[in-house]
Amino acid sequence: MATKQDTESGKTGLPDIRDHTATPRIDSPVSATGIEGFDFIMRGGLLAARPTLLRGGPGTGKTVISLSFLCHGLDTGEPGVMVTFDESPQALIRHADALGLNLSAHIEAGRARILDMRPDHDEIMTGESLELSAILARIGHAIEQTGARRLVIDAIDGLEVAFSGAGDSLQFELRRVFDWIRESETTTVITIGEYGDFSQRHGIEDYIADCVIALKQEITERLMIRLLRVVKRRGGGHGTSEFPYLIDREGIFVLPLTGSRLHASSTTERISTGVAGLDDMLAGEGIYRGVTAMYSGQSGTGKTTFAASFARAACERGEDVLYLSFEEGDDELMRNQHSVGIDLRAHLDTPRGRGRLVLEPMLAAETGWEEHLLRILRAVRQHRPAVVVLDPLSALSHKLAGTNSKAMVLRLLSLLKVEGVTTVATELLTDNSGGESTLNISSAIDMWIKLRREERDYTLHRLLTVVKSRGMPTADYVNEYTLSDQGVITRGRPEATGGNEQ
Repeated sequence: MATKQDTESGKTGLPDIRDHTATPRIDSPVSATGIEGFDFIMRGGLLAARPTLLRGGPGTGKTVISLSFLCHGLDTGEPGVMVTFDESPQALIRHADALGLNLSAHIEAGRARILDMRPDHDEIMTGESLELSAILARIGHAIEQTGARRLVIDAIDGLEVAFSGAGDSLQFELRRVFDWIRESETTTVITIGEYGDFSQRHGIEDYIADCVIALKQEITERLMIRLLRVVKRRGGGHGTSEFPYLIDREGIFVLPLTGSRLHASSTTERISTGVAGLDDMLAGEGIYRGVTAMYSGQSGTGKTTFAASFARAACERGEDVLYLSFEEGDDELMRNQHSVGIDLRAHLDTPRGRGRLVLEPMLAAETGWEEHLLRILRAVRQHRPAVVVLDPLSALSHKLAGTNSKAMVLRLLSLLKVEGVTTVATELLTDNSGGESTLNISSAIDMWIKLRREERDYTLHRLLTVVKSRGMPTADYVNEYTLSDQGVITRGRPEATGGNEQ
């Protein structure tokens, strides 16, 4: 088999692993990949000094995960070697640098190498057996030169071209490769595609690899989601579900949707809702910090205005706010709220703003629910806000027709609570809903405000009711309010009205 020139490889910085849902229990020595969520699922990382097989079709992110694993090791002082049977070294370097892994910097520093092992089709004769001794010697030499502790073999199924017509010799040679990897005591990731059942035919998955991770893409209602599953992991436990993951310009983000423990702390500190009349209905002090609040109401009741009032009050207290809008663009949102006296632009990170507010529009129809969940959590962990606004959460309801719809929403709200943020969500109620919530998540809501409109005597009346607010006294009267150029103005407490505690 003919080979091409060698190159070198590396990276400068991955996002910190900030999965606070639980502390993973480490069963065997592991090597962290630096991929958020993935190391949690793998009980700390990949099995150290042993081979892991990464299997998946085109576009599932095998190479991205491999590069992240390699470059995280380089960043933490572990030199590495990458062997490619598919893409050119130059293409891999460009790919890694585009993800912010800075592979080229490690190449120049001599901390890593890329070995180009792509078969030269002009020099391969059908039926000719391929001797891997020279290839293993080359890899061993590169490991020795760099002191590599991590090894990536990308697209090992590319060997099949060189072994065409060689019978069972390829399976024998692959066993030699895996045995040699164990003897070399390098933590190794081997990627393989789904074409032609290569892994199954040669027994790699069942008998040879110590750990197997399957990646796949699924299309549901014309929306694609990527899923990861740990098929097996010798010598230790692992997450047992299919986990959604996201690939974007920031790399890989995996969210473990099971196995987490809710351990959010609570506080007695109260914060304003931004609407004085509503604060009065909550014993005059607002809500507890870190709770989940939801405003439910018909169209035209001002749900977004209540949410924007909450966001503005938080910014004025000096707190960071992440406002996720699923229906309005940021300019449209700021224009509409400016008409009721709420200047969100003043709190943006602009030359004239105070830099407390981050607006991130997310079109509800653009992606599936799992990807929305991933993007929301990634945004929260990137900006570390004190307050998160989901406006409206009900815009995702068309994605919640599956049997796990309620569980997915509850998981999102629980994870936000674990992050320690105060969450404000809005929900659109239809005119024929009878005031009933369609999300069916009241168990996860700490404060629930219902907004409604009535037409009486040729006049539109807007009314608000505090349905529940855990752990504090709340008013039992219905408060009338208007949307003015000064924001939300409430009429106040009627005469001789008591309160009750929930």
